[in-house]
Amino acid sequence: MSEEVSVDWLEGVSPLQGLDRERLAALVAEAEVERHEPRAVIFQRGDKDAWTRYVLSGEVVMATAPGEPVHSVVGLGDAGVAAEPIGMDDVHTCNALARTAVKLIRVPTARIRALLDEVGPATDYEVDEIGAADESDELYSALITDLLQDRLDLPTMPDVAVRVRSAVADERAGAPEVTRIIQADPAVAARVLQAANSALYRGERTVDSLNQAVVRLGLRNVRELVTAVTMREVFKSKNTLLNQRMLELWQHSALVAATSAVLARRLSGFDSDRALLAGLIHDIGVVPMLAHASDYPGLAGNPGALEQAIAAHRGDLGAMILRRWNFSDEMVDVALLAEEWSRESDGGADYADLVIAVQLECLGGGAPDSELPALETVPVYDRLGLASIASDTGETLLEEAHDEIGEIQALLMG
Repeated sequence: MSEEVSVDWLEGVSPLQGLDRERLAALVAEAEVERHEPRAVIFQRGDKDAWTRYVLSGEVVMATAPGEPVHSVVGLGDAGVAAEPIGMDDVHTCNALARTAVKLIRVPTARIRALLDEVGPATDYEVDEIGAADESDELYSALITDLLQDRLDLPTMPDVAVRVRSAVADERAGAPEVTRIIQADPAVAARVLQAANSALYRGERTVDSLNQAVVRLGLRNVRELVTAVTMREVFKSKNTLLNQRMLELWQHSALVAATSAVLARRLSGFDSDRALLAGLIHDIGVVPMLAHASDYPGLAGNPGALEQAIAAHRGDLGAMILRRWNFSDEMVDVALLAEEWSRESDGGADYADLVIAVQLECLGGGAPDSELPALETVPVYDRLGLASIASDTGETLLEEAHDEIGEIQALLMG
């Protein structure tokens, strides 16, 4: 059964102001409800479409071209639709992306025009621009536009990681096949062997062959580990001024990854290998922003403005990259939620919670000179059950497991 559309929702919105309720009712009879998940593409520039859409709930981002302002249209929920439609042209002149979960009301454009012609001359309509045209929004607009048109130079997963992940997904493949793939990259092979003998995976005896290492680790662990140890290649910038910020990003990600892996071993319900990967990819959305920030002097030459832009858009861009890499929703949530310090959740603890907790630990949350909350004051503390593993000596995890974290961090840093 289709969801009913109320006449009240469309009353007074552009360009329908001149229609009486009888004509609005005729239009509503042909209307449909359309839903989209966060980050879904609603339409792209150049698409032909017979529908005009109004945003009932959620936020839609409309991007025209790189360097142009971002247009945001926000629905009002039960109070009604946004005052302006999106995409009334026969051929769309912009891209529309659901920034959140959205509910749209769509009506046939031809029917709107016919009803408007009955009450007066044809009405021209142009969407008002909403949002600041500063360089932060311009950068985000450019990235979104290029992403929607498959032009964005996204970070690519290293080839050996892609091949290993593909092999592990193949039920016919086993340790010998995965070993052969890794052997083709001596540097990665050495890191896998090093990992198998590290604090993270160490057994009763040292392994001295790659095949033994793969068997010890298990195929799933190898998949995550190879992805992790090759991830350094992603964190690069062509701009020398931004290389230092990219290096700092990688160092932070490696520390969060190592600490997440160690914490996961102390908690039930978590795998240390997945925790390691979660820590590494939680800030992946920052990479394209740093890679492209040099095109915007106001950002590249202003660290404060650049950090504000990163804080505003890192989650959305990170989620898009991980979906392109076919990562699980669980990992996508890590990128989206890693800095939602006061995150509430009705479900059990997950890897996003784990990374939030580790970041607060690593970034000194609660310290006198910190604006971040103390770990023990946020919901993830209880959700993860961190009180049960607190040190009797009062040491933080970073202090208590310093050597273990350092060994894993060194493995990632190469």
